[in-house]
Amino acid sequence: MFVLSLLLIVLTIIALIDVVGQPEPVVRNLPKIVWVLLIVFIPLIGVALWFLLGKDWSTSRIKLPERRGRKQSRTSGSWGSGRGSSSTATSSPSQPDRAVSSTEEQLAALEREIQAAEDAERIRKLELEMKRNDPDADDKLP
Repeated sequence: MFVLSLLLIVLTIIALIDVVGQPEPVVRNLPKIVWVLLIVFIPLIGVALWFLLGKDWSTSRIKLPERRGRKQSRTSGSWGSGRGSSSTATSSPSQPDRAVSSTEEQLAALEREIQAAEDAERIRKLELEMKRNDPDADDKLP
C-alpha cells in the first residue's frame, strides 16, 4: 500500500511539473489552471486524464531514437524517416549546449559577414573619393 501511495505522489508531481512547463497553446481541452486543479484535488483521475487528454504528445520533448551508423535498407519497421539517410540536421533535446553554441557560432559568422560587407563598401567609397580627388590615382590603385 505504501508503494502505491508513493507512486501516486510521484506521478502527481510529474504531472504538475509537466502541466506547468507546457506553453498555454499546447495544452489541450482545458485551461492549464483547470488541469492543475484536477491533478491536485483528484490525483489519480486528474493525472490519468492529463496524460490521456490534456498533453499534446506531438510536441512532447520525448523523442524516439533514430538509427544511426548504417544505411537503412528497409522502410517498414525501422526507426527514423526510412529514406536511407543516416544523419540528421536537427539536434536532440539531450544536446542543448551544442545547439546553442551552434546558433551562437552562426550569429557570430553572420556578424563577421556583415562587417566584411560594410568594410568592402567603405573601401569602395574611399577608392571612388580618391579617384575624384586625384585623376592620376588609377595608376596607383591595384
